[in-house]
Amino acid sequence: MQLNTHIIHLVLMIAHSLAIPNIWPRADIPLPDGMPNPSEEQLKKIQLRAHGTLPNTPLPSKISKDGIANLQLIAFNELFEVAFFNELLLNITKSVPGYLIPNPKKRDFIIESLVAILAQEELHALTANQGLEHFKIEPIEPCRYRFPVSDFDAAIALAVTFTDLIIATFQDVTVRFADNSDVDLTRVIAATIGNEGEQQGWFRVNQGKIPSELPTLTTGDVNFAFTAVQAFIIPGSCPNLDDIALTTFKPLDILTPPEPKTQFILVSWESEYKVKGDKLWLTYMDQLNIPIVEELKIVSTKDGKKVIARALFPYHEKLMNGLTIAAVTKRAGPFASVNDVAQETLFGPGLIIVN
Repeated sequence: MQLNTHIIHLVLMIAHSLAIPNIWPRADIPLPDGMPNPSEEQLKKIQLRAHGTLPNTPLPSKISKDGIANLQLIAFNELFEVAFFNELLLNITKSVPGYLIPNPKKRDFIIESLVAILAQEELHALTANQGLEHFKIEPIEPCRYRFPVSDFDAAIALAVTFTDLIIATFQDVTVRFADNSDVDLTRVIAATIGNEGEQQGWFRVNQGKIPSELPTLTTGDVNFAFTAVQAFIIPGSCPNLDDIALTTFKPLDILTPPEPKTQFILVSWESEYKVKGDKLWLTYMDQLNIPIVEELKIVSTKDGKKVIARALFPYHEKLMNGLTIAAVTKRAGPFASVNDVAQETLFGPGLIIVN
């Protein structure tokens, strides 16, 4: 498959303007196209590469506080995605070690796909920030990012993980808009979920998986996504992170990525206070099912603060395919929804993908 002329020109222009070295200084790669403030000419080119335009349907005259937080989170996440796909595209076009794709036709198709995905994510970010400006709220500025991947396969695996999480989160965003009478903003979220789902199917095919993951995709909570994206940010590099009125949880590490079977897994976290045997639970959120709660057994502690614990992952009983969001909670529930889990979370989210 041949790349369109304007795509080839874009790739060469980026490579030339950045004077790209063999190993990218990841934290210092600027966002493309003048993002988050492209000129009119840059916006036209973004739209051409995205195969579509910014939505121009009228916005409502007012918005709730939760609605503002929704738009801020979307912009915050989409700018992160722009940075990620820009770096991935540059690594492939420069054939950085780990990103060499020997088959020319496959390479061309991957580049063409990523050019469109990058531009679509740019439009997602601009849509959210323009919404904030419409309501006279400061738009979200990009941070500096660092991604823990060094080859194409690892990059696609990471894209699968955060795309799953954002689809989960956008479900919560839709509900929060509706609950707060911001119903006019739900349609653009539904359309964006569809786009992210199309991307996710392609990422999964690149992993040798079937494109459709689940009959109903796992749902999430905005605070889990807000926490997760911060793992890729260089601390202190976000100009207005504190403007986003959401919760940041303490990190949770999944030490034993589960296989498609029922098994015990190990998780880890660091506590600011010594663990004294208090009962804690690992709560799983999977698909559109009631959260699953399993008791945590402490395996070891270091200095009383670094904790490794074990819990059951009941794969077979619950058919826990696709994305599962895990969190350490301070009570056993029962929890009616993912939002109830977030309110009782101490550490998380841990992201698990099976199949």
